[in-house]
Amino acid sequence: MIKFKIEEKTYEVPNFISIENYSKIYKVKDLFSDEYFAARLISIVTGAPIEDLLEGDYTEVSYLSAYILSILPQEKPKFVDSFELDGVKYGFFQNWRDLTFAEFVDMDTISTKKPEELLEMLHILAAVFYRPIVEQKSEHEFKIEKYDVSTMKERSELFKKKLDVKYVLGAQFFFIKFANRFLNYSHLSSIPKMSMWTKMKIMWNMRKIIWKIVFRKSTDGILSSTELLETILRNTNISITKK
Repeated sequence: MIKFKIEEKTYEVPNFISIENYSKIYKVKDLFSDEYFAARLISIVTGAPIEDLLEGDYTEVSYLSAYILSILPQEKPKFVDSFELDGVKYGFFQNWRDLTFAEFVDMDTISTKKPEELLEMLHILAAVFYRPIVEQKSEHEFKIEKYDVSTMKERSELFKKKLDVKYVLGAQFFFIKFANRFLNYSHLSSIPKMSMWTKMKIMWNMRKIIWKIVFRKSTDGILSSTELLETILRNTNISITKK
C-alpha cells in the first residue's frame, strides 16, 4: 500500500482495485481521454481532492496514476475458486448438479446486463458467485453456504468495499463462457425463434441428464478457467452420449 501526503493529510493507494473503485473508474465518462485523467484517477481511488492533486508534484502524480493503472485487472482475469476476506473463507459454487434454478437465472441475468448496469451490480454478482465455505475437504474441494437472498446484502456490501474486483471479473468470465458453451451443447442455440428464457427452462429440465457427472470428482492442482470448462463440457457430452 502506497501512502502520500497533501497538506499534512495522509492518503493511501491500495494494492488492489476494489469493486466499488472499479465501478467508479469506469462510470466516469471519457476518463482516460481527459487531460487531467491522472489526477482524476488518483482522486477516485484515494479520495484526495482533485484540486490539490492538480497543484501537486508532477512526478509524484504521474507515478501514482501509473501504479493504479498497473493494478487494474486485465481483460480476462484468472478464475479463482476461493479466497479469504476478513478471516472468512469464501468459495465459488462447485456442484453444478445441485445448482438451483434461482441461482442460475440470477447469475445469468446479472452477468448479461449492459455494461453500465452491470457496474452497479458487480458486488451483488460477487455475493452470488462466492459464499462462505461451510465444509472443506481439500484446497479445491469444498461446500459453500446455500443460496440465501437474505444473507446476500451484507456480504455484497462487504465485497463492494473490500474485495479485489479481479475475483468477480474472473468468475463472471468463467460463468458466461460456461453458459454459452452449455447452450451450444444442448443444441438450443440454433433455434432462432425460441426466447433465451424458454431455452433456459428447457436446459433446466434436462439438468439430471446433463449435469450427472459434472464436478463429481475433485480436481488435482489448479486448473485454468478454460481447462475447467473443457472438463465440464467434455463430461457433459459423454453424459448425453451415454443416454
